[in-house]
Amino acid sequence: MGETEYKIFIVLATLIVLVFINGILIFIVQYRKRKLMYEKEKTMIEEQHMQDLLETRLQIQEQTMQDIGREIHDNIGQKLTLAAIYANQLSFEKQYPEIQERITAVGKIINESLTELRSMSKNLANVHAESNELKTLIKSECNRVQALQICNVSCSFSGSDYILSGTVKSFLVRIVQEFMQNSLKHSGCQNINITFNYTNDGLKLAADDDGKGFNTGTPNDNGIGLQNMRKRAELLSADFNLRSAPGKGTYLELFIPSNKLNN
Repeated sequence: MGETEYKIFIVLATLIVLVFINGILIFIVQYRKRKLMYEKEKTMIEEQHMQDLLETRLQIQEQTMQDIGREIHDNIGQKLTLAAIYANQLSFEKQYPEIQERITAVGKIINESLTELRSMSKNLANVHAESNELKTLIKSECNRVQALQICNVSCSFSGSDYILSGTVKSFLVRIVQEFMQNSLKHSGCQNINITFNYTNDGLKLAADDDGKGFNTGTPNDNGIGLQNMRKRAELLSADFNLRSAPGKGTYLELFIPSNKLNN
């Protein structure tokens, strides 16, 4: 083999080796890309699956609450209504003058219980969410807590209202309910403030109390009420931020993008 032929052989061998190495590198790069795409798709499928499970769980919970509300209205409510009518009839006829005051008192208690049960059944059945504005629903909840005279409750709205779906309104009411219930039960607060701010970007909910607070990241930060708030916020595709510290009260901030407000 001559020197020229030898050089040609070296050049060809080098080119073949380079092509082979490039082929291996391209294969590795393509493999890694496909693997990353597979992992990404797998993660997206798992996240969607968890989202679907969460949505189903909350839908079942909402349906159960609606069923309980209807049962209270249709069954217990009717029985209390009959008892109230009977008590009022006894009081009107005055057949037992020696226990007249007691009959009247019993009738009053039954009527008050019936009013409370009807209110409870409406809340559980969620009959107002579709037909009422969010402002009306929230103010009704705040007034109900205020009437307990345990602490002062204030709520305010600013900005132009969005058209909200019944689901969004229902979830926001539930979140506010959970926050106020947790404040009443655990914080020993004197004041609860609820504010809604409509902006071009979306809807912001802020809630705070001046209670004793707690350390986040502890078992107190993982109660059912807080879990439900987080899950509902997740279903609304909302940013959820809860802050608290001993002696500093509790602060909740939630933001829903405008394109998610009518889903």
